[in-house]
Amino acid sequence: MFYPRKRIQQHKRLANHTKTVYNCPMSMDISVYTGGPCMCNGYLVRGENGYIAIDAPLGFTAWVRRQLQEGERVSDLLITHQHFDHVQDAAELARTYGCCTHACKAYSRELTLETLARSSGWGIEVEPFTVDDAFGPAATEREWGGLRWHLHHIPGHSPDGMAYGLPEHEQVFCGDILFAGSVGRTDFPGGSMSQLVRGIREQLLYLPHTTTVHSGHGPATTLAEEQLNNPYL
Repeated sequence: MFYPRKRIQQHKRLANHTKTVYNCPMSMDISVYTGGPCMCNGYLVRGENGYIAIDAPLGFTAWVRRQLQEGERVSDLLITHQHFDHVQDAAELARTYGCCTHACKAYSRELTLETLARSSGWGIEVEPFTVDDAFGPAATEREWGGLRWHLHHIPGHSPDGMAYGLPEHEQVFCGDILFAGSVGRTDFPGGSMSQLVRGIREQLLYLPHTTTVHSGHGPATTLAEEQLNNPYL
């Protein structure tokens, strides 16, 4: 989910003040789709034996079809957290490619915010999907698509918040945990700003400062940029 308006304003002021240019070199094949009602980012990473998707916003599957050549496939879908804007195409992607879906926790209407939406009168719909591998918050390392992934459970924005790192390539996909110039909002059920910032400090800021950060919304940045200029850090 997007961060509140006041944080967007803080980000704009910060960027104007520092003249920041987010220009992050890629050391591997990464493509990004931005779409859905909240302009959410979904990523496609080329692995040794297929592609790995990170999050599946609305319209993601149709976009993936246009990116892949005949015979190419998505082997795995990694979910950073289950807020509706990140998983609206999860069922469609799994149905189309037969990929294995991985997440911290099993599918839950509480985690997608559908339960909150019903009580608040929001028009939110998520096609139910199956989490084939609910690996839990204690998981720290996995191999998907022939790549070695480091897992970082960082709640605060959502109880199931996960960041997926590729340490050999200095890349990390963090959903709505950390943004260029801000952090995820914490006013949803289970949210905690202190928990979120502590998790970022303890689990992400120890990574090489040149690590590229791919967020759930907005542009890519680096850990060095955020440690220097992010007002929350």
